[in-house]
Amino acid sequence: MKRSLVFFLIVISLFTGSVFAQGKVEGNALRIKGASFLGSLRTDLEKRNFYSDIVGLEYNQDWQGNRGTSLINDFGFDYFHSLNAGILSNVFLGLHLNRFTRGYEWNSYYATGLGIKEGDYRLLYSDINLGITLSPSSNFRILPKYVIRSLSQTFEGNYLGIGGPSYLGQDTKTTSGTSGLVGVGFEFDLNDRATLFADFLLFGPFLLNSTGTYNSEQFRVYNNGFGLNFANGGYTFYSEKISVGGSIVVLPKLRLFVSFERENMTAKAKSPVALSFYGDTLDRVGTLMEFVSATADHQIAMSGIKIGVTYDLNL
Repeated sequence: MKRSLVFFLIVISLFTGSVFAQGKVEGNALRIKGASFLGSLRTDLEKRNFYSDIVGLEYNQDWQGNRGTSLINDFGFDYFHSLNAGILSNVFLGLHLNRFTRGYEWNSYYATGLGIKEGDYRLLYSDINLGITLSPSSNFRILPKYVIRSLSQTFEGNYLGIGGPSYLGQDTKTTSGTSGLVGVGFEFDLNDRATLFADFLLFGPFLLNSTGTYNSEQFRVYNNGFGLNFANGGYTFYSEKISVGGSIVVLPKLRLFVSFERENMTAKAKSPVALSFYGDTLDRVGTLMEFVSATADHQIAMSGIKIGVTYDLNL
């Protein structure tokens, strides 16, 4: 019943949009938006590395360096088309781009050695938003929306093992995926200048099933041989998000906003081909663990503060 109602509202929005979003906009308008994000990001690849390495009795510590600032965040626009059809105020369509980079470092321990590890990580995702604004009162708005999200991750790691055996290693992982998600926003005007807002992603995949690719390759040269772990397959994800904050008019058409963001994107590989070799010998246990580490549900978890501005262009 819940999904049917949301789907009905989205369909209406595709054919039918006074304009609002984190503050009232007059008439048909293009709202340009940009922000910076300060907070933590933990990738699902961290857990996948942990379970892949545990088969070799190598224990990875938590990755360090998850906190940082991302300047290109929520950069994009929303176009609002005024309807003024009773409670249905407008429809909107938007595109937002997000970019996160991190430099991770961590140590690992095995029976007679220490692993010193580091890696460069990048997460990119874009959201296409389709929705409507419902205005049950002059200062309160509800914004059901459908989000088409596309994401990609890249990770390039370098490993040094000191002990018995010693090793040099490289690790490359890439993922990409697209999924349809359902969300809703709420806005409450305190006065003509200040607005409180909340934004949620509730569930998915919806309408657009999650599709993508997963690739993982780890190569190590030991003082007594070499090893290769490999996995390739599909990639699926869905997202749950909460964002709460407020905005204030600082100049005509220009708003400053601050929000607290928390989001978990649960992801996994789908039907991968997984192989693990030591030299020219297939490692059956290693192959099984490579498959398990790829297909288990793990989260890309983000939390922090977003600070940004919006500017309205009347059309």
